[in-house]
Amino acid sequence: MKNIIRKKVLLVTLAMYFCTGSAFALPKDPDNAALLYYQAFCVYEKPDKSMKDMIAELAKGYIEPNPTIIEYIEGCRPALKLAESAAELDKCDWGMKYSDGLEGESPHVGQVKFLTYIFLADAKIALELKDYDLAIKRCLTARKVGIDLGYAPLAIGFLVEKAITRYTNDCIQDILTCHCLDLETLKYLKAKLNELDSRSKPITYIMEPEQEVMALYASPERIRELLPYVNPENTPRLINAPEDTRKYILEADADFCRRNKTYYDQHWFEIFATLKLPYHEAYIKLKDLGKKTAEDYKENPDAFITMLLCPAVHNIYNSGIQSDTYSNALKTALELYIIKAQTGKFPDNLPPGSPKDLFSGQDFEYEKTTDGFILRCQVKDVDSDEIHEYEFK
Repeated sequence: MKNIIRKKVLLVTLAMYFCTGSAFALPKDPDNAALLYYQAFCVYEKPDKSMKDMIAELAKGYIEPNPTIIEYIEGCRPALKLAESAAELDKCDWGMKYSDGLEGESPHVGQVKFLTYIFLADAKIALELKDYDLAIKRCLTARKVGIDLGYAPLAIGFLVEKAITRYTNDCIQDILTCHCLDLETLKYLKAKLNELDSRSKPITYIMEPEQEVMALYASPERIRELLPYVNPENTPRLINAPEDTRKYILEADADFCRRNKTYYDQHWFEIFATLKLPYHEAYIKLKDLGKKTAEDYKENPDAFITMLLCPAVHNIYNSGIQSDTYSNALKTALELYIIKAQTGKFPDNLPPGSPKDLFSGQDFEYEKTTDGFILRCQVKDVDSDEIHEYEFK
């Protein structure tokens, strides 16, 4: 009887094989970039602090490549290959559990940051070897990895993405300074940067989930989950928690939470309205909104949750303006290099429709120099109290 059953199973298996052409179908590759990034995090050798610092310093242009770094980067090739495949995908869902609020883990943020440092360090090594095509490829991949990080809509991801963008722009600026790229490469680079900028999410994309995640604590059931966070040693997020924070949390009832939620929602309504204003006005008003909440809290307990959990939006906003303005300057510079490649010289004026200086909303100030040009913002960065300028040779 057993032999008869075995024969039947074998016949069914063979029939399936001949009908389908194979016993098993090859599973499809992942269509979610995050799955490949997570694999990349697993395959490169985790560096000690000394090596980690050197990679970061090389990526930021503070030091030159050395044999120790080069050997380490060579060992990271499998991780770079996985991340390159991930960067080619459109979808990136990091699988974060937003309902956990402050308890939610996001270890991928630090991992992504270091992975982009590896890419940029390899770009610097390629630049040293005059392999400009590889240097450009590494920069573009690093930029896409940063954008994919920003698809996890929380403030920390946005800030790290913008930092990655600035370091990438620095590296591309170095490439333009070191070598006269041919016309086709310049056009390709400009097109890719335009494409990447179109993928980057606006600040409202991360502010809306930030608002919703923190609003989870406006209930008697959830507000007590904040107790472990009111100790300044536990988290920098709540480092300014006042002495009476524990009292408010422990005594919070439904009415207290309702009134706090009303104040919180109005505060965010004003934030979103302010984000539509011109830079200078928006930055000042966002900063004033934060000060107003701190002042209100002294007399009005309804401001408690807002004071405790709302991030410093003016700093996040300013970081975005800084990074995006630099990106616009880089794209403007590329158009000038393209004109020079076509005509043999830089133009006397910026071409019409050039990307804007986001601090002023106007064209960059353009100054030709003996060996290149400078693009200068029209007004000051209020946060740093300086006018940013970008020199290209």
